[in-house]
Amino acid sequence: MKLLAEPGGAMSLGRICAITADCYPSDPLVRRTAEAAARCDYEYHVICSLDEGQLSEEVYNGVHVHRVCIRGRKNKPIGRITAMPFCTMMMLWSWFAFIVFQKVARIHLKLNFDLIHAHNLPDFLVFSALVPKLLGAKVVLHVQDVAPELVASKFNGRFKRILVLLAKLQEHLSTAFADHVLTVGLPMEQRLLKRGVPPKKLSIVLNSADPNMFPIEKRTEPFLREPTRDRPLILMFHGTLAYRSGVDIAIAALAKARTVAQHLCMRVMGAGASLLDLQEMTKRLGVADYVVFIPWRPIDAVADFIAEGDIGIIPYRSDGFMDLLLPTKAYEYALMRRPMIASDISGIRSMFRSGSTILCEPASVDSFADAIIDLYNHPRRRDELVTSAEIDNLDYRWEVSAEHYTDVLASLISRKRSRHTKRKNTSSAQ
Repeated sequence: MKLLAEPGGAMSLGRICAITADCYPSDPLVRRTAEAAARCDYEYHVICSLDEGQLSEEVYNGVHVHRVCIRGRKNKPIGRITAMPFCTMMMLWSWFAFIVFQKVARIHLKLNFDLIHAHNLPDFLVFSALVPKLLGAKVVLHVQDVAPELVASKFNGRFKRILVLLAKLQEHLSTAFADHVLTVGLPMEQRLLKRGVPPKKLSIVLNSADPNMFPIEKRTEPFLREPTRDRPLILMFHGTLAYRSGVDIAIAALAKARTVAQHLCMRVMGAGASLLDLQEMTKRLGVADYVVFIPWRPIDAVADFIAEGDIGIIPYRSDGFMDLLLPTKAYEYALMRRPMIASDISGIRSMFRSGSTILCEPASVDSFADAIIDLYNHPRRRDELVTSAEIDNLDYRWEVSAEHYTDVLASLISRKRSRHTKRKNTSSAQ
C-alpha cells in the first residue's frame, strides 16, 4: 500500500480516526486497536470523552488523542458514568455525537482520513462520520455490546417492547451505514447475522489481553500450596460493579465457603452502582474483614492486580445480554496463569473448554461456593485449570486479533484508494 506523509513529515499507511464515548486510554479495546494500528505505521487519531485531569489533546503512545468535554451527573464525563436514567444517557450520547460530528468533519477537512472507526455504545455514534463518508472515507462500526439485548436486560414495564424495537432499529440503520462491522466474539456475530448484517461485511476482533499491558515478567506462577492463615487463598474480581455482574453472588459464596475453608479472602477492584450495596452486604454476612474493595485503576495496573490474586471469579447473571459477553477478564486470567470460576453462560462456554474453567450455575451461591471449596482443597486442580486455559488462550492471543484488525484496515483503505484512482482516471480520460 502506498505510504502517505503525516503532518510531521513521517510516512504512514493511512489516516484513521476512531470515535468513542468512553475515555481514552481507559477503554481496553479502543486502546488496543489504536496502538496496534499505530505500531503498524498508520496515523491514528481518537476522539473521545475528556476525563478529569486529562489534556484536551495529546499524543499517547503514538496515538493522536482529541478529547471532548461533556459532563453528566456529579460532573463526571460520559465515559465515566456507571449509572444514569435512560433518557438522560440518551441525551448525553446524542449531544456527544453532535459535537463529534462537527469535530471529526473539521479534522477530516484538514487531514483527509481514509477510515473512521466508531465504537459503540451507542451504535448511532457511527453517523458522526457522515461528512468523511460523503467525501470518500470508509466507515467501520465496532459492536462491543449488542444494544437490543442490553436494553431488554435493563428495562421492564410497558415501554420495554418499544425501547427494544428502537434499539433494533438504530442498530440496523447503524450497521447499514457502516462499510464494515466488527464485533468481539461468535455469540454477538451470530446475533448480528441473524438481524441481517451480511457475512462478508462482518468480522470478529476479540477483546483479548494485550501482552504489552500484561508483560511476561508479571505472569507469576499460580499459588498451588495449601492455604494458611498467613497465606490465604485470594479470590478476585475486577470490572463494573453492577447487579448483572453478580459480584454479590461471589461474596455470598465466599461467606458460605468460609464455613469449611477458613483461609479465604477476596479482592474486588472496580466502580459502579452496586458498590455501596456490596460493602453493606459484606458487613451483613460477617465477611467485611475478608473482602477488600479497591478503586478502579488504569488498565496498565490490572496485571499487577491479577498477579496479587489466586483465583479469578466471573459470576455473571444470565439475563440475555450477559450470556453473550466474552469477558476480557477471562482472557487476562488465562494469560496471567490464574484459574477461573465462571458462570455457565454461552459466551464463556464459547471461549474455553470445560476443563479450562469451573463452570457454575448462574446466580447459584451454592454452586459457586462448592467450586471455591473444590479449588481450595485441591491445588492440583488449580494447576490443571491453568494449563488447560493457557492452551485454549493460544487461539485468542491479541497478536492474532491485532493482525486481523490491521488486515481489515488495509483492505478497506485499499478499496477506498482504488475507487479514488478509478474516478481520477475517468476524469482525466474525459
